[in-house]
Amino acid sequence: MGRHLVETTRLLKWHHANLVFALLALVSAASSMVLPGPAGQLTGFSSVLLVGALALLAGHAWGILVIACAEVMILGKAWPIVSSIITSGESLTSHGSAAAIVTTLTALPGLILFAATLPFMVEVVIGRKDSAIQRPGELLSTAAAAIWLLQPIVPML
Repeated sequence: MGRHLVETTRLLKWHHANLVFALLALVSAASSMVLPGPAGQLTGFSSVLLVGALALLAGHAWGILVIACAEVMILGKAWPIVSSIITSGESLTSHGSAAAIVTTLTALPGLILFAATLPFMVEVVIGRKDSAIQRPGELLSTAAAAIWLLQPIVPML
């Protein structure tokens, strides 16, 4: 009985976390539609993000991968806008700059979820990993990605 209760609690936490990430992905998809620039690519990425969010809401774990891939592509368009707003001191009065900030803030938790779940997904697909060798590589790549992402802001701090 106790083991069943622990397993049920774990599943409920997983479903709650997926609900939050899926809702954030839906907000990110909606706000990315308002980003300035050509609509062709962004509309495609937003629709893929929407499909991933709906899959995650339906309980499909592959939605995490689809969300992460779409959010990486959307952040490629949104982050330069946010970076120029931060470095130039531009006001947030235009709907495009506000949408870029909302898109960036709502996309980051999905990327963190992807980074947290990817090692487990790789282990399921490929097989067991040697953690003594891969752990430092994971930490270095995470640190390099964080430095690259924060590089436009660092001179401002």
